[in-house]
Amino acid sequence: MAALSRGAQHYILQLIPSLLNDIGRLGLKQVIARSDLGERDITSLYFEVKSIAQLLPDDPLQVDPAIWGELVHCIRLMQLLINEAAGDDLVRARRRAINKFLPRARQCLKSEFEKRRQQGNVDFRLAGIVRTQMGGERAEETCMEALRLERQRRFDSAMTIAIVGLNWHQAVIVQDAKTCVRQQMASPPDDFGVVDLLVSLMDLLRVMLDRESAGKPPDVEVETVVLSLGNMLYRQELGLDRQAHAQSQQVG
Repeated sequence: MAALSRGAQHYILQLIPSLLNDIGRLGLKQVIARSDLGERDITSLYFEVKSIAQLLPDDPLQVDPAIWGELVHCIRLMQLLINEAAGDDLVRARRRAINKFLPRARQCLKSEFEKRRQQGNVDFRLAGIVRTQMGGERAEETCMEALRLERQRRFDSAMTIAIVGLNWHQAVIVQDAKTCVRQQMASPPDDFGVVDLLVSLMDLLRVMLDRESAGKPPDVEVETVVLSLGNMLYRQELGLDRQAHAQSQQVG
């Protein structure tokens, strides 16, 4: 396989313990029951990766280059197993997140629409989204449009994020995210969806780190947010985009 980027290597070393914890939390029995793979194959994979993880050095440069391909293969399989085992839970969690954010998103769009209307600028597409019923089919579009409007406001604050308090792997992932967002904002893509989510996650992480430095526990684990950033940055490079696509098909 092609040589992995430095960020992807750090992501793998941060991701493997998290995937092992997810499988342990779900339980091998549930993972086996919901997978097409055999019990022996899944059990062997789990304990083999667990053994490898205990021997992996913290520095990617000290990892034998010959085993990166095997590590990528392992995380693809583990991610697939977790998606299969937690598929229904992930669907429900995504829908709950959309429903929770929807009222705020609609209010944001209404305020933006009213501001533009008072300035003499009528955005008919925005008006159509605003008039959609709360439980309508365009709920996710409403949320994404609200995130788009917040992009620039959050971008400036997200760029001030400090890496103090992050471990080495997490710091590299966050720096890669900052670089990616800067490049995307300088040369706007056709689809800002990924950028919006990256900026939102980075701004959330900034708030969480500020709370931690002030001695206040964050609402979400820092590791969870950083791994979400890493998934968005490196999933195509590591071949994880196929699992993400399959999961999105289940949600749809």
